[in-house]
Amino acid sequence: MKKNFFLVLSSIFISLFFIEIFCNFFFFKKVDYNYKNRYLIFSEGKVFKNIENFFTYEPSQTITASNYYYKDDKFIEVYNYDININNLGLVQDNDLKKDVQSILFLGDSFTEGQGGGGSWINLFGGNYNNYQIINGGLLGTGFQQFELLNNYLSDYDIKKVFVLFLGDDLRRDVFQFNSQQLKCLMNHRSCNGSESFYGFPINKKKPELFLKNLRKNQLNNSEKEKLSLKKIRRGIKSWFADLYVIKIPLDFLRSNFYKSKNEKIKKNFNAIDNLIKIYKKDIFFVNLKMKDEIIFMNKSYETIYAKDYILSKTENYFECDFNNNLNFFHKYDPHPNQKGYESLYNCILDIFKKGKI
Repeated sequence: MKKNFFLVLSSIFISLFFIEIFCNFFFFKKVDYNYKNRYLIFSEGKVFKNIENFFTYEPSQTITASNYYYKDDKFIEVYNYDININNLGLVQDNDLKKDVQSILFLGDSFTEGQGGGGSWINLFGGNYNNYQIINGGLLGTGFQQFELLNNYLSDYDIKKVFVLFLGDDLRRDVFQFNSQQLKCLMNHRSCNGSESFYGFPINKKKPELFLKNLRKNQLNNSEKEKLSLKKIRRGIKSWFADLYVIKIPLDFLRSNFYKSKNEKIKKNFNAIDNLIKIYKKDIFFVNLKMKDEIIFMNKSYETIYAKDYILSKTENYFECDFNNNLNFFHKYDPHPNQKGYESLYNCILDIFKKGKI
């Protein structure tokens, strides 16, 4: 009996091992990306501005945004371009007027246009069918912050709102830039490698030495934490969670049976409710497919959960899938490239037509 039990158990483990190998090498494309190897660098100076409990960019300026990815002992430049910030601190070529009927886009970095060589919303030329276009997209934000930005723009004549969201947005909390991050953005000599957002005079010189020093500081800090029991537990948990033989059935179960009690999700649902109460039939929700969802050919639990919740409140729900084309995304970054943002622009135009805007 005992022998049979161990035989069955070993057979299961061997089968799971080969399934995992098959998924890694033959079924799913390999995800060659780790956010810990990403370095977002902005031209040194006043980049972001905290306002009460959220943030915008510093208004009326042009800044350089670049992204470097560390791989094979080299820093690969993912993108490097200038972005124009308007009079309200939003990523947009044109300044905004209060007394003009407007369409407001709310969203995160995809709405902002991060990685696209400038905001894709500039393709509207500032207007659409006599509506002023407002780009309310800001990197790293979620539904709670979308609501705060909408409140910030309450003096503007907003007639229609498009909420462009990722599944990931459902777990995001409100955030601002802390004092160390702002110091680092102002002066690269103040950076210690923990900030995630870095300032550097990239319009004057290359940042390779600066990046190497950041990397060195991060590794030194990591060495100090190496023996932390909490870190070891977190690493083991993460390793198991990334196995396809665990990830795939777990995602299926969560998507079909599990209802989250996560406080961040509850707060984001509340923000969705508040926005719908304000705009009623004039608010539209557009889910943007993430790169990982294309790779794994499956929507994330958060995307499905958000979709179900929104459809229980309004019929104005749409999707933009980037043609399920990985060539529309950067290789070493989860954001769309210029072609991807052109695809998003065309998708929104189709939604405008369906909504008779």
